[in-house]
Amino acid sequence: MTCKGICTRYKAQKPVGAGRYASGQKRCQICEIFIKWDGLWCPCCGYRLRTKPRNLKYKAKLRDKKISVVQQVPRVQNK
Repeated sequence: MTCKGICTRYKAQKPVGAGRYASGQKRCQICEIFIKWDGLWCPCCGYRLRTKPRNLKYKAKLRDKKISVVQQVPRVQNK
């Protein structure tokens, strides 16, 4: 599995004010690039894309961001 250069078409720009994983970007370890892709596998090399950070500090940051988003969404009550 090697990078074929296809991933450069899907290269993601760094978001302002939000993290890469929080904004839906994924990272390919083989191509060493963040991409905007809906699939689970890299379109270039076929390697599995990382959707969560590896670092404990950034994992906690992402978790806190997801919790705050869930708390902001109003719940619909059934009667």
